Amino acid sequence: MYNIINFVQAQSHDYKSQKSIYNIITGKKSHQTFFDAASQNLLSLYHSLPNLKYQSFERFSNNESNSNEDYAIITHARYTYDSLINTFSAIQLLTQTVSNLNHQQNHFIPTSQHQFIQQRVKEVFAYIKTYNLYNDFKEELTQLFAKLYQQHGTTYLHYYLQGYEESMYTRQQVSLIENIPQHQLLELEYIELISLLNLIEDNKNFALLSRLIILPPLLNKTQITLNGLTNGHSIEEIQQQQNVKINTIEDHLLELFIKGYLHDYYLYFNEDDIKTFIPYYTAHRDERLRLFKEQFPKYSYFQIKLMIVGIERGELVVT
Repeated sequence: MYNIINFVQAQSHDYKSQKSIYNIITGKKSHQTFFDAASQNLLSLYHSLPNLKYQSFERFSNNESNSNEDYAIITHARYTYDSLINTFSAIQLLTQTVSNLNHQQNHFIPTSQHQFIQQRVKEVFAYIKTYNLYNDFKEELTQLFAKLYQQHGTTYLHYYLQGYEESMYTRQQVSLIENIPQHQLLELEYIELISLLNLIEDNKNFALLSRLIILPPLLNKTQITLNGLTNGHSIEEIQQQQNVKINTIEDHLLELFIKGYLHDYYLYFNEDDIKTFIPYYTAHRDERLRLFKEQFPKYSYFQIKLMIVGIERGELVVT
């Protein structure tokens, strides 16, 4: 917890308030917070400490003596903390399912009660069953943890896998086994989850596990906008249907790009625009939006924000 808070403090732009930083790690559901997280490369720490009280946040922020310099916090530009947790939960459940059914055990208490996770695992398991890919799944899982061990010199996430007649450990038990305080173990697990997502994004080496990646949930109104886009409606039609200002729909679009549901940036600006924008943005990353607007007056604030999102997600690059 201490390292996370100190990292967020150091990573955030100088002009950002303490409250905006607090909103990121506690997961405030606002489009401003989504953009703050994405533009400061803090997306994977969004909603990482949902129960943290503001008074505690201030106290931890002012106390660097509890930091552990033996390991460094890292982030992922394309997934929120919920995505990390939910994706690993899907891996846990699929591992449990394959293990039990391979032993003809059809009755077991699933490791996750989350309906969306259960549905995703059912779909992937059905695919495995249809094409008899049980060995492929085992090989991918083995390869995943071998790579995690190779990268970090150890692994903690394996303690939380459960199979036939094998129960997972609790964090308290792992803390005792590894002789690591629970709050530090939480941070080490987070770092390992980042590596896990980086690995399974490679759908060539992890064709099955990559199917378990779960994107961040959307706000209700944003989901309605996504449904409209999926059904072929224009932005103007969606705006009229929802009876809102165009800025509101633009906020929905930014959320959809930030959370990985949309990827076609060039529907909203052209490639020459980004080639012009990237060098300046790279040199002035920590500046306020109005500076970019002054330098590029022909772009709307929506276009500028969207270009920043694409750059920070690693999806817009100069070739």
